[in-house]
Amino acid sequence: MPIFKKAKDIGAISAISLFIGSLLYLIFRGVVGVDFNTLFLYRDNYSNPSGDIVIIKIDPESIDELQKTDFRMLSLSKTVYVHLIENLEKLGARAIGIDVVFTNHAEDEDILRKTLERYKNVVIGAWMEEGKQKAILPLDIYSGATWASVNTKIEKNVVTILEPQYSFSGRTVESLAIATYRKYLGDTSLGSFHDGTSFKNGTYQITPLRSIPVDSEKNVRIKFFRPPEGYPSYSLSDILHDRVPREKIAGKAILVGEYGTLIHDAHWSPVDPENQMPGVEFHANLLDGLIQDETLEKQSVGSFLLCISGLLLLLSIVFYLPSTFISALLFCLYEIFILFVGRYLLGQSGIFIDLFTYAIVGLSVFISAAFYRYFVTNKDRRYIEKAFSHYIAPDVVKQIALHPDSFKLGGEKREMTFFFSDIASFTTISEKLGTEKVFRLMEEYLSAMTDILISNKGTLDKYIGDAVMGFFNAPIRIEKSEYLACKTALEQQAQLTELNWKWEKEGIPYISVRIGIDTGEAMVGNIGSKDRFNYTVIGDHVNLASRLEGVNKEYLTKICVSENTFRKTKDDFFYRELDTIRVKGKVRGVKIYELIGYLNDPSINREKYSAYEKALALYYVGEYRKAQDIFSLNTEDLASAIMTKRCQDALDGKIEVINGVYEMKTK
Repeated sequence: MPIFKKAKDIGAISAISLFIGSLLYLIFRGVVGVDFNTLFLYRDNYSNPSGDIVIIKIDPESIDELQKTDFRMLSLSKTVYVHLIENLEKLGARAIGIDVVFTNHAEDEDILRKTLERYKNVVIGAWMEEGKQKAILPLDIYSGATWASVNTKIEKNVVTILEPQYSFSGRTVESLAIATYRKYLGDTSLGSFHDGTSFKNGTYQITPLRSIPVDSEKNVRIKFFRPPEGYPSYSLSDILHDRVPREKIAGKAILVGEYGTLIHDAHWSPVDPENQMPGVEFHANLLDGLIQDETLEKQSVGSFLLCISGLLLLLSIVFYLPSTFISALLFCLYEIFILFVGRYLLGQSGIFIDLFTYAIVGLSVFISAAFYRYFVTNKDRRYIEKAFSHYIAPDVVKQIALHPDSFKLGGEKREMTFFFSDIASFTTISEKLGTEKVFRLMEEYLSAMTDILISNKGTLDKYIGDAVMGFFNAPIRIEKSEYLACKTALEQQAQLTELNWKWEKEGIPYISVRIGIDTGEAMVGNIGSKDRFNYTVIGDHVNLASRLEGVNKEYLTKICVSENTFRKTKDDFFYRELDTIRVKGKVRGVKIYELIGYLNDPSINREKYSAYEKALALYYVGEYRKAQDIFSLNTEDLASAIMTKRCQDALDGKIEVINGVYEMKTK
C-alpha cells in the first residue's frame, strides 16, 4: 500500500509538473528563453577553428585609402572588386565568397561580369526575401555568376541559425557559407533537403557524401569557432596593394565583408555579450564547421520528448521522496548538472539542446513536488505534529511525522513503561494558598515536570488535577524506555528541590511529589468515540504504576517502581527492595523497590539501605522481632520507621502477613 501510494503521488506530481512547465514555457520562452540559452550554452563556448578561413575587410582604412566615403561603400568601383578577385587568385585562394550584393549599375560592371565568369571559385551575395524584408538581388548582368544568400536569421537580437537554401523565380541559391564551401570542394552540384523522423533530424545534402543536419524549419544551426573579429583578416587595401604574403592566402577559403563602416553589417552573437559580430563572420563560423565536418545538430523532437518525459518521472521521484531541504539541494545540483551537460554537448559533441526547457522542467517539478508535499502529503503529517506536539518531545514528533507508518493510531499491544506522579497533600496546600496562587504554582510546576518528561522521549498522556500521567515507547518505539522513565523521575525530583528553594522565598509551603513506575504490556492508541478520542494506554501495568505512586504514601518514599522495571534497570540505578505487597484488586503479590539514585552516585548511604534489606529478609520469613530490632536502629530512614511499626502490628496480631506479602488497604 505505501508503495502504491508513493507511485500515485509521483504520478500526480509528474502531471502537475507538466502543466506548470508548459505554462512557464509559454510565458517565458519569448522573454528569456533565447537569452537563457545564449548566456549558459554559447557564452565563451568555442570549438577549435580550422585555420583555413581568412577574411578580407572592407573597413574604414581601406575606404579612406581608396578615397571613398562610408556611404559609398557599396558603390566602390567594380574595378576594385575585379582587382581584389584577381589578386586573391594570384595568391592561391581556394574559394572566394563576397558578402556584397552588386545591385548598382556602373560603367565598369561588364569588367566584373567577365571576371566572375572567368573565375569559377567565386560567389557573390544576394539578399533573399524574408518576412517583410524584400529581396535585394545582384543585377541580371551577373546572372552567370554563382549567387549566394547573405541572409542571417535573428532570434531576439541574436543570430544562431541560417537558412541553407532559398528558391525564387525558378532559381535556387545556397547560403554564402555553403556556396563557398562547395567552391572549396570544387563541387558544382546543388544541395537538397531530406526529411527526418521523430528521432532523427532532417538533413541538407550538400554532396552525395556530405550532409548537414537541419531543424524542423529547415534551418542550420551555427557552431561558433571564434569570437567577434577573431578570424585572421586583412584590409581590402592590403590585398589591392600586394601587402599580404602568398602563404597567408594560398589554399584558404576567403570571405569578403564589411567591417566598421556606417553600413554596419553586424549583429549580436550568442558567444559575446559586449561586441557585435560582423555579418560575414556568421558565415565564416558556419563555413569553418563545414570544412571540419563539425556542425551543430538540434536534439530531435522524439529524443527531446523522450528525455523530457523521463526527466519528469525521475525528478518527481528525486525531488519528492527526500526532505524539502535535500530536494532544494538536489534541484540546485540538477540545474548545475544540465548546464555542464548542455555546454559539453554543444562544444564537444555538436548537439544543441534547449537548455531553457530542461531548466524549466527541473523548476516545475521542484515547485510541484514542494507544493504537493506541503498541501497533500504533509497534510496528515502536520495534523500529527499538531496533535502530538504538546505532549511528545519535538524530535519524536518529527520522527512520527516523517514515518507515520511506524505507529498505529487504532490501538496495539506493546511493552511500555508507565509513569505516574502526584503532589503529596495537595488539598492542604491549595487551601493555604488560594485559587489564584495555586493556579500559578501549578502552571510553573507542571511546565517544569512536563518538559523533563518530554525531553526524555516520554509521552504526556494527561493531567489529572496535580497528577501527571505519562508513558514511554509510544507512539514510536524507543530503546530502554524503563531507563528513560527512571531518569525522568530522578530529574523531576532534582528539579523540584530547586523549585522548593525558590518557592520558600515566595511563602509557598514545601511540596513533595510521589512517583510510581511500572514496565509491561498494555494497549495503546486512540481510545474513545468516533468523534472524541484520546491517545492513551489501558492495561494492568498502567493501573499498577498508578498504585505504586500511591504506595509511596504508605512507605514515606518518593519513587516506587515495580519488579519488572527494577530487573531491566538494576545495572543503571541504585535501588532498595521495599516490600512485597498485594495492591487493591489483585490476587498475586508484587515486589516493590524504591529508586534511590544512579548506581555510581557516591552520595548514597548504602549502609542504611543494606540494613533495611537485612531486616526485610527476616520480615519475609516471619522473624518480626529480629526484623524490628534492625529496622528500629535505622532511625534516619522513614521507611524503616514504617516497617518497625508493621512488625509490631504483626506481633500484636493486628495484621496478618501471609508468605511475606502485605495487603494494601488503600489505593
